[in-house]
Amino acid sequence: MRKVEDAVHTLVGNPYALSSEELSQAEDILGSHDPRGTIDRHLEDGLVEDASRTVLAVGHVQARQHVDDPDRVLTDRVLTKAAARRLPRPRGEYLRTVMAAARCHRALRYFQGSSAAMREVRRATWAACFGDSLVHAITLAKVIRDHDVLIVGETGTGKESIAYALQEGAVGPADGSPAPRSALNAAAVPDTLIESQLFGHVKGAFTGASETRKGCIRTAHGGSFFLDEVGDLAPTTQVKLLRVIETDEVHPLGSDATHVADCRYIAATHKDLDEMVDRGVFRRDLFMRLAGNVIRLPSLAERPEDIPEIGRAFVRRHLPEGQLPETRDRLYEWLESPEAQRCRWPGNVRGLQNALRNMLLGLPPGIGEERAPLAEGGGEALPPQVRECQATMRDVEEWYLARVLDHTTDNLAHSARILGVDRTTVRRRARKLGRG
Repeated sequence: MRKVEDAVHTLVGNPYALSSEELSQAEDILGSHDPRGTIDRHLEDGLVEDASRTVLAVGHVQARQHVDDPDRVLTDRVLTKAAARRLPRPRGEYLRTVMAAARCHRALRYFQGSSAAMREVRRATWAACFGDSLVHAITLAKVIRDHDVLIVGETGTGKESIAYALQEGAVGPADGSPAPRSALNAAAVPDTLIESQLFGHVKGAFTGASETRKGCIRTAHGGSFFLDEVGDLAPTTQVKLLRVIETDEVHPLGSDATHVADCRYIAATHKDLDEMVDRGVFRRDLFMRLAGNVIRLPSLAERPEDIPEIGRAFVRRHLPEGQLPETRDRLYEWLESPEAQRCRWPGNVRGLQNALRNMLLGLPPGIGEERAPLAEGGGEALPPQVRECQATMRDVEEWYLARVLDHTTDNLAHSARILGVDRTTVRRRARKLGRG
């Protein structure tokens, strides 16, 4: 019985805090016992919470097997109507939780990279949806939904993919179907239209408003709203968005009516919002509200061990098995080469994909010397006074700081992490270089 309890504990926990072998063993143990009998025994012994955990564990396994068919999860063969009535929560609470967990798991499975950094991103993403376990997901459902998420990372690191996983992990209706959702890229909408897209409008509210629209936030009521490139919002829009987030009320343009819009906010940006707050171009109160839970995506240069895996998956998508084997082998070999491994990849995954497209067409990867890291042994990448040991310590520090700022495109927070100092120090020294 102890093994079954351990398996249940494993299967209701964060799957990305464990190895795939541990999960597989737990599924085998649970599958070797009659789940319906186990649940009934717990209820007969008055162990209601144990029965509840077992329902979640069994439901989670079934949901991953039938992620698009909730009617096949937690059926009467596992949870009888009599047993369901004795549980502390309705059957629908368990069903919608395990289905959300299965959808989140599926979305994260397609997010490539097996490095420690990416394992942590998956763990943090799942935890943002369900806490430490599916028991927390039910008990603390309102706390989780009110805890907004900010995804930060360079362009091309996969912020949209993580946002998608978070939206897949939003707990939906009691029938197990997905929660409502919507998304908007703030950088892709003119300032004159952004508020209409966010808050909606009534017919005739402005020139061209030929029909009434709910807006993205009201569309996401009961689910989640993803706002990409939040750092591009105008100050006036920031004020209005903060009010909506804090009151859960939306006033469409051209209307005096108030509409309830209760959803989880997921925001993303490649900009340094900390620095923008310090400069007064992004509201501190909005930043603090959105940054309740921050998920940082590492750049490709920070996880070069993932380059072969990401690259091979891209090649397999575009080059059918058995076709152009010499080309496939040449690309696979290049992905392991120093050129690919040491590149800074300013475009991250998108940059890698562009290089592979070039090579598929028989062209050079097109990385460019300006994107390569320092040559081995320094080489011509070093200033002459450094190569000839004529530079002062200050010269070397200023040269290296400039290189780091170039690498991070003047992102002070990222530069501070690389240099191992605080952001204030980087800002002060960058200003001396005319970069602040």
